[in-house]
Amino acid sequence: MRKFIVILMSVIMMMSLAACTPTQPKMETTAPNPEVAASTGGASDKVPDPNVEPMEIISVYSKNDDGTGLNQAMDAVDKLTAEALVEKLVEYGVLEEGTTVVKYESKDGTGTLDLSKMPAKGVNDKISLTAIGNTFIENFSLDKLKVLVNGKNYSGEKVKQGDSDMMEYVKDYKKISS
Repeated sequence: MRKFIVILMSVIMMMSLAACTPTQPKMETTAPNPEVAASTGGASDKVPDPNVEPMEIISVYSKNDDGTGLNQAMDAVDKLTAEALVEKLVEYGVLEEGTTVVKYESKDGTGTLDLSKMPAKGVNDKISLTAIGNTFIENFSLDKLKVLVNGKNYSGEKVKQGDSDMMEYVKDYKKISS
C-alpha cells in the first residue's frame, strides 16, 4: 500500500507541475483598428467660425420643370439687397444673364423695382413676373411690388402693366394659369 500511495503522490505531483508550467502566448494575427479622431459631438464641434461673415437666408422662386408654376428654394446671400436677389434670380434662370437693378426703393410696404431688362420673348412672362414678385415681396416683407423695365411699365406677350398695376404675393405659385 505504501507503494501505491507513493505512485499516487508522484502522479498528482506531475500533474500539478505540468498544469503550472507557462504556455506559449498566442500571437494575434488580426490587424489593429485604425485610429479615428475622437469627436465629442458636443457644442465645441459646432462653434461657428468667428472670421466668417454671417449670411442672410433668402427665398428664391423659379420656374418649375414643366413650366406651369414655380418652385421655392432657400439660398443665402452675404447681404440682403435688390442686387443680390437679382443675381440669385439670374442664377436660377428666372432672369437673363446681364440683368441689373437700375433702381430699387421701398416705402410703407410697397416696393418699386426697376430692372435693366426682362427675359426674351417665348418665356411665360406671367411666371417670370410672379417669380420676381414673390422673391422680392417675401424677402423684403412687402405688401406690393411694382416692376419697371428701364423706367417704363412692364409690357410682355401676356402681361401689360399700367401705372397703377402692382404685384402681390401669389400663394398658389405651384400652378399658375397662363
